[in-house]
Amino acid sequence: MGGLQTGQVIGGLLAAALLACAPTTAQDTPPQRVGRLAPPAGVACDRNQLTSWTGVVTDYRRGVESTWIEIHTDAETIERTEIDHAGQADAAAYYLFRGEAFSADAWPKIERSPGRLVEGMRATAWICLDDQTSAVIDWQPRPD
Repeated sequence: MGGLQTGQVIGGLLAAALLACAPTTAQDTPPQRVGRLAPPAGVACDRNQLTSWTGVVTDYRRGVESTWIEIHTDAETIERTEIDHAGQADAAAYYLFRGEAFSADAWPKIERSPGRLVEGMRATAWICLDDQTSAVIDWQPRPD
């Protein structure tokens, strides 16, 4: 009977070794990042000078002269920027809505009242590093 037990142990070890060497499947591995995020058409900046931050907006102040935004990014960083829109209190020229031009009907989808964002609002801030081109905020609210 000792031979039978030894055979079972060896068989079990062989099965475990084969299982450990088996190729993994897509569901076994975390998703991989695929290159750079392509900027929307409304972003006017050389791609070599462009960066972006995507995540949940944790602070937002929109005034007559500027918009200040803080984003807790998906990469677990906190990023901040200010957009100068002198004299244009609504700042729509510097905003996108899901990658498209920002229109008047988008305001209630991002703000619960003027200057106060809907809870959990997501956005991508497109930042041009040329020190000339203004940042653009692409608002990404939860689907309706």
